[in-house]
Amino acid sequence: MELPDNYILIRKEVKHARLRVSEDGKVRIIAPPDFSEEDINSMLKKKNRWIDKNLKYFNGMSSIELKRNQLLLFGNRYDYFYDTTYLQKVTVDHEHKTINSKRDLLDPKVQKKWYRKVAKNHLTKRTKQLAKNLNFKHNRIFIRESRTKWGNCSREKNISLNWKLIKAPEYVIDYIIIHELMHTVVMNHTHKFWTLMKSYYPNYKESIKWLEKYGNSL
Repeated sequence: MELPDNYILIRKEVKHARLRVSEDGKVRIIAPPDFSEEDINSMLKKKNRWIDKNLKYFNGMSSIELKRNQLLLFGNRYDYFYDTTYLQKVTVDHEHKTINSKRDLLDPKVQKKWYRKVAKNHLTKRTKQLAKNLNFKHNRIFIRESRTKWGNCSREKNISLNWKLIKAPEYVIDYIIIHELMHTVVMNHTHKFWTLMKSYYPNYKESIKWLEKYGNSL
């Protein structure tokens, strides 16, 4: 069958056919061997709006370009300098946007470990501050990694935050934290939820736009 250039048909032993739209603009159709061309055309027709919506979403994304010696922190580019005088300590100069350390922060494993430590310290402290200021009650705070979520709030009022948020601007970090804290009161994304969000964080839409545009760079 003839498909658009950016469509890829993958025959696989799966129970149900499914679609996947990726950041590279490809639409992958994963279908069992006995799924006919007619079935595929019917599925594509039925999901046409969903496919267009996701392609537009990914097309609207932009990347934050970094030089080889740069790290992204709080939405800013920091120049990293290897410096033996700092031993294992990492010194961050927020005014001049520099990071000095003997640790090789250009090594992906070392860099990730450092990011997660900074994220745990900042996100935990900031969540407690905002919860206190806005009078939200929560239980435990977890810093985790997720491919699809920036945060989560369980029914037990445990807050989970993605460590990659530490690369986003502080106003974006605050939005995600307040968003999850609000789920301790309203679990679903109802009209009430967004009305409350506007009252607690009037410019929240700017944070959403930033994440939609640059979230793939975190």
